[in-house]
Amino acid sequence: MKLAVSLFLLAARRQSSTAAFAPSSIAKYRSSHHELAARWRNPFANFLKKKEIVVIEDDNAEPMSDNGFTSSLLGDQEDDDVIEKETKSLLNRFKTKTINKMIERTEKEENIIDWEVKDDGIFGCLPTKEMTGVEPIITQLCSTISSQLYSKDSFDEFMLSTKDIKTELLIYDNHGDLFDATPPFCVAVTGKTMILGWRGTSGLADGLNDAAASPQSSLAWRKYAKTIKAQGAMTSIVSNDIVNHEISIIKKVQDLGITEIITTGQSLGGGCSQIGHLIIRAQMEDETSPWNALKDVNVRSVSFCGPMTTVLRDNATPATDAFLEKLWNNSCNVVYKNDVVPRGYGYLSFIEDFLDDAADDIAKAIPGPRLMKRMVDVQGKIEDLISDAEEMEAVAGLLSVFSQYRHIGNIVFYESEDARPRVLKDMGAFYKNTAGEKNIFRSVKYVPFKGDIMTEFMKWHMDPIRGPGLSFPPKEQMK
Repeated sequence: MKLAVSLFLLAARRQSSTAAFAPSSIAKYRSSHHELAARWRNPFANFLKKKEIVVIEDDNAEPMSDNGFTSSLLGDQEDDDVIEKETKSLLNRFKTKTINKMIERTEKEENIIDWEVKDDGIFGCLPTKEMTGVEPIITQLCSTISSQLYSKDSFDEFMLSTKDIKTELLIYDNHGDLFDATPPFCVAVTGKTMILGWRGTSGLADGLNDAAASPQSSLAWRKYAKTIKAQGAMTSIVSNDIVNHEISIIKKVQDLGITEIITTGQSLGGGCSQIGHLIIRAQMEDETSPWNALKDVNVRSVSFCGPMTTVLRDNATPATDAFLEKLWNNSCNVVYKNDVVPRGYGYLSFIEDFLDDAADDIAKAIPGPRLMKRMVDVQGKIEDLISDAEEMEAVAGLLSVFSQYRHIGNIVFYESEDARPRVLKDMGAFYKNTAGEKNIFRSVKYVPFKGDIMTEFMKWHMDPIRGPGLSFPPKEQMK
């Protein structure tokens, strides 16, 4: 399988960030436990200078699992020669400076326009409960919440009910004068289900959060922190909302007899949804946390078009294996057609294929969606970095980190608007797939598109929630 290293376009999506990809951001020394150093193969090792590995010993470390759940997700890797060939091919694609050549053909950049949603495009086949873990109408509600978080500016504007389901909005937090730096958050309840939602990328700061792809551990999941790392900026966004509203949320769960909490969102919000699930599940199992009072309440995520948010280390204890398996079994992410966002951060060859396909349209510099413009801008900056061996090393070091990102749980993949969705799983970069499984996410390649690719680019990303896609049709929505 090709390397899926994503330098991502998430950075690209709202504002390019030169600092995010500067050579100085590549650590000169790497710290790890000695088990990790022995187990994990850096696919870009041949492109990096030899560096000292600082080993941090932990005398109190629990014994690791022997071929447990986590190891099963990280195993069956391609042979070294295959990995080296693919990594070299990927780095060479950056060296060709595809974007810069296209920009040279453009005399000036036209005005940027936002994506305009049309009121059509209902998905013909809702995902089943076996695919998502929830009833189809709850998937529709999660999609509707994800959509309205973009379009509603106040508590009173939300319309989340239909004739078939009654939903009450409990919290809408746009963060006041911090709105331009932090995406809005909401909490809604229907029956015995509570839904926590985060808005996707909309402003400049959201793009910077997308770009801040440093995988980090957190006190929120301290028991599993050595094995599970998550996208740093999204972890901060989610932690901020949970700590600010946890007293109200916990009380409402208890007062209303809530039996399940669902986290949801689209794009950046989809990434926050996945990390929100991780944080809340871990807090429920932490006897020192107020969330432990809800330990009998299930928690799951229903995300839409979200990026990869998780990096796993092959050093799991039996307790971590059990936790990660529950996380996996209660997570899903809807992906539509060629949408490039869910292919980041770990599937850059897919994005490179898209850029090759879109080259002619991009070169025209016609007005296009900001998501596309930012992606192209960052891609060009990455190409600029690779002008000599030292800069190649810097990019290779960054890619070696991004190649470890993956999705957790079911990927509900739509090949077309009216297709029956397929359930896929992400086994990470360089998965060899010895058994020949047919449901591997990274075996789904980019499909070349003929037509207005500027418009299609955003349809792939936005139609699942705003087409109206899986959301309740606007004429059915009510208070």
